[in-house]
Amino acid sequence: MAATQIPDALPTGLPDQELWLGNSPAMRQVGEHLQALAQTERTGALILGESGTGKELAARAIHHLSRRRERRFLAVNCGALPTNLAESELFGAERGGYTDARARRGLVEQAHLGTLFLDEIGELPLSIQRTLLRFLETRQYRRLGSEQIGVADVRVVAATLRDLSAAVRMGTFREDLLFRINVFVITLPPLRERLDDLPALMDLTLRALARQHNMAQPPGYVPETLAALADYPWPGNIRELHNVLESALIVSRGAPIAPDHLPAQITRPKPAHPAAGPSLSERIAAFQLPAEGADLPDLIHRLEEVCITQALERAEGNQSRAARLLGMTRDQLRHRLRQR
Repeated sequence: MAATQIPDALPTGLPDQELWLGNSPAMRQVGEHLQALAQTERTGALILGESGTGKELAARAIHHLSRRRERRFLAVNCGALPTNLAESELFGAERGGYTDARARRGLVEQAHLGTLFLDEIGELPLSIQRTLLRFLETRQYRRLGSEQIGVADVRVVAATLRDLSAAVRMGTFREDLLFRINVFVITLPPLRERLDDLPALMDLTLRALARQHNMAQPPGYVPETLAALADYPWPGNIRELHNVLESALIVSRGAPIAPDHLPAQITRPKPAHPAAGPSLSERIAAFQLPAEGADLPDLIHRLEEVCITQALERAEGNQSRAARLLGMTRDQLRHRLRQR
């Protein structure tokens, strides 16, 4: 059987790290939106999508296509910011501004004339959200412990896999901040919904991996390999595809990649699913408030139990996948499971 060879180049105007866009209708629309946004001076964006769909790559594409491309692109994971240091990380601090504080420039100041990417903005502590909102509205900031007002011309691009409207209802995200960042929304489809792009994504990834592993040229792959990959649901999206192909490249030792070079989760027989029980929407619809004497916190807890149980069933016990279905992080899901 003939192996598919990797072409020298893919038709695109973006640099190599942005070739993930693809040519499916959904991704062509994403590309058009990125191009349009990049031509504005400082309009921000909210990028939505599952984990691994390339939200940071989309933000980098906006930066690269804009007049800010010669300036800095800085990225921060808001979920990784310690609550007590989040303000100084973003806006800087003066010496003595807090215990053991040394003078430092914040990310906002460092990204002046460039782009600041706030990944997982839904995890940003409430105490900082008001300060961020004020900066987005005025472009002014103040280092922690300083009376001096600074000004930074920064395009702020945010991303999340959470439902921020639900977070507003739960009181963990400010509604006015959501309105402010919700001006231009770009939604990245999961890989399972854009399988037309799979061959191009494989070509791109194998070329990049061949350079990383000092190979003269990337290996091709047999048609059965593409068929096996197309039959997989890709819960980890493009990030998972990269890991799968890197593993296969190492196992194949430069030969065309065949199905037996792929990890077991790709090629193992798909389990037969039992008859489906009531859907999540059906179970929620059947969840009735009592006529009187309702204990609201208990009701909310029971409804959350229904959602978590359904998500774990659908994810076949995989907590990372269940967390994505629920729009939360794996650590948040584990915390809730420990509270059961």
